[in-house]
Amino acid sequence: MSAGRRAVRTRRTVLGVVATLALAHPALAAEPPACVTDVPAASTDTPPHWPAALARTVSFHVREVSLRDALDRLAAVARVRLSYSADLLPLSRRVCVAYDSVALGDALAELLRGTAVVPVIAGTDHVVLAPASAAVAAAAEPPPQKVVVLDRVVVTGSAAGDAQRPLAVALGVLDGRELEKQTAGTLSQAFDAAVPGVWMWEQSPANLLAQYGSVRGASSFGLSYPKVYIDGIEVANPLLLTQISPEAIERVEIIRGPQGAALYGADAISGVTNIVTRHDTPEPGAPRARIQTRFGLANSAFVPRSALAQNHALTLSAGSSTRSAGLNVDFGSVGEFIPGGYARHVTASGSARQVRSRSILTGTLRFFAERAGSPLSPLLSDSQAAVQPMPGGPASAPTAASTAATGEQSVMQYTLGMTAAFMPTDRWTHTLVAGVDGYTLDGVLDTGTPVPSPADSALRAARGGADRATFRFSTVGRFDLGRRASATLTLAAEQSILRQRTVDPGADLQAMTPYAPEDDARGVEPWRPGDAVGGAAPAPARYVDWQSNSGFTAQTNVTLLDRFFLTAGTRLERGEDATGLSRFATLPMLGGAWIAERGPVTLKLRAAYGKGIRWPQTPARESSWNSVRTLLQRAYLAPEEQAGVEGGFDLMVGRALRLEVTRFDQTASGLIQRVGTAFDTARVGRGDERRIDYVLQNVGRISNRGWEMQGTVERGRLALTGSLALVDSRVERLADGYTGDLRPGDRMLAVPARTVSLTARYSGARWNGSLTAYRAADWINYDRLALARACAGDDYTGRDFVGTNLRGYWRDYAGVTHLRAAWSHEIRHDLVLTVAGDNLLNRQRGEPDDITVLPGRTLSVGLRAAF
Repeated sequence: MSAGRRAVRTRRTVLGVVATLALAHPALAAEPPACVTDVPAASTDTPPHWPAALARTVSFHVREVSLRDALDRLAAVARVRLSYSADLLPLSRRVCVAYDSVALGDALAELLRGTAVVPVIAGTDHVVLAPASAAVAAAAEPPPQKVVVLDRVVVTGSAAGDAQRPLAVALGVLDGRELEKQTAGTLSQAFDAAVPGVWMWEQSPANLLAQYGSVRGASSFGLSYPKVYIDGIEVANPLLLTQISPEAIERVEIIRGPQGAALYGADAISGVTNIVTRHDTPEPGAPRARIQTRFGLANSAFVPRSALAQNHALTLSAGSSTRSAGLNVDFGSVGEFIPGGYARHVTASGSARQVRSRSILTGTLRFFAERAGSPLSPLLSDSQAAVQPMPGGPASAPTAASTAATGEQSVMQYTLGMTAAFMPTDRWTHTLVAGVDGYTLDGVLDTGTPVPSPADSALRAARGGADRATFRFSTVGRFDLGRRASATLTLAAEQSILRQRTVDPGADLQAMTPYAPEDDARGVEPWRPGDAVGGAAPAPARYVDWQSNSGFTAQTNVTLLDRFFLTAGTRLERGEDATGLSRFATLPMLGGAWIAERGPVTLKLRAAYGKGIRWPQTPARESSWNSVRTLLQRAYLAPEEQAGVEGGFDLMVGRALRLEVTRFDQTASGLIQRVGTAFDTARVGRGDERRIDYVLQNVGRISNRGWEMQGTVERGRLALTGSLALVDSRVERLADGYTGDLRPGDRMLAVPARTVSLTARYSGARWNGSLTAYRAADWINYDRLALARACAGDDYTGRDFVGTNLRGYWRDYAGVTHLRAAWSHEIRHDLVLTVAGDNLLNRQRGEPDDITVLPGRTLSVGLRAAF
């Protein structure tokens, strides 16, 4: 059966499942809409006599906003200071209200219905949402689980924020406070333990680049990653975002698959991740500062003593519900876990928020810097780790790769931006996002080839940087189509400008194109006649590259009975690189969802189709595969594309059970691989020899199919959460002219066939604990240790490690299980003791290849104080 017929058959199967389930459960579809726009003020037989601050008359109209935004805007309308705790309220719950000349107390009572919180006067213009008395709290109806999940307002998947309820795609949401309890400090720990379908290999402190093993299979070779935003600002290089500070994060939202490209454009080929920073408002008399410190020891089989691991954080917050600001500083280090291997990092992030009756303005600032040793793997023997002589040159002359491999690598990132949302009426929302994100890196080792960099003289450490400016304007209109129907229209325009700087200290300048005057304008500094040659070190080649990307999005969402949802949209994309080459793409999206509710049971069926694209020129590719030669090859490559369908269901039974199941069927084409070619002839006038050269090639067509499952069971204080992903990522067809090692029918390299996680959490009166296990299993990757040994042999030639000869170095990897634990005890209200353990099984080897070494078992103890 052809791939096209299989794709059609899959789409029909998904739609058939949706239709069958919809017809099979007609009795479930009898509940009234969950969110309407004509909610009256709280009504009682004897209205309470509100004190002065709560007796103020307000008129307030909002629809499809979060409870946080509704409370803050209501405070701005009433001109009062409103204080509340994020731990007591479901602030992400969507609300739709219309108040005309009602008392502020009545409006607050309606918004807080179903919670154990009541408004209390704290001053002439100050209202505190405080816990109700025990009797009132017991009588309050707890918010149903479907409100917490389906009715929470999310940013990813909509241009101005909307409920998760109508989304036709699977959306993962990680809560920052839960990550804080589990002491998750890296994206790999957060994603692997909680997001099915996304797998990041455990980060070695000596490797500053993230490695995604799978995002629903492969969307590139070694460079599969979702497009990442921080408060709506696009990150210039997603692979450099590895560390997170849970204290500064409100939530992380993840769309898997190309369905998000219709809103987010190019590079969202495998998904979108949006990190939303925290905007906490301190309560009156509550602590405005928190200090957290943690010390531990990391075991290692490669050094005589355990390495010191430490992390310290300071969080400050100030303001009120209408004006707030926060600052978080986090720094830490890992000692020498292998000879020469260490890491030190510092993170600073700030945020500010101003709320008015019809506008919300937020600002974001982030800085991250990390330095790490770049040692050779201790698994290499002394002869292989020794300085490599350059054939044809002095016996003691080191290669560029071996020199860099014994030094230090560093990276610095920053983000600066703002978001302004204007609501002139309850029907229209206009949002403007403007910001810049950038980075510089130096000495970052090349890990994108089968042969380890110390053994390959063609591989050199990456140097350079990039700055990306993002400007996006969107307008969202919400329209009533009768009493039980509504529609949302989204129009958005986006412009992204990227300036990239690349330095290649060992570029083959003589092989570059001759100098031309226009090269100066392009920022290229090629080799010129008269430059030093004949064994002398060449001058570094510097390349400045300007790229731009623009897109226009139109999307509509139709809602019937608050139960049937249809989404259709498209994005027109245009990309232009430094050569002036313009490329165009159309990125469509079509999806639907159906929700049925009966008592505590909620069932949601969903299905969606989408298409994404990634241009050949990306900072992630250039920083990982660094060379001027790579930059010049991009113009001859086709873009990477991925399109396909997903379908599944979400089942919720009150607070006791939640289950999500998703089937995806996607086809990726044009994926780019760096392919080795033999280069055994010494270059004229030079005293070295590049024994393996590399070229970029489009591979062909790849199928990504599989299942994602995630479930949560809660009983009292105990909660169990598990996830499972089954992925089959396989080569269907090769492109003409491809000379690499893959063949039709092969599994994609370094993509796990199965990933699984299980987390148990228990919350006591003054303590809580969690235990998390996660595992990737069954993947094929290179035996890099065997390749390094072969490269060290005297009979080595470049032809031995290119094309089909590399298949002899493929090997199966069974998998590695990771076990993490965290425990905290509240000594008193403002002092908490924490204990954490990482890599409790003490596994230092085994993923993603046989040459990477991780820190061993790490046990730490710390304190968290507030004042």
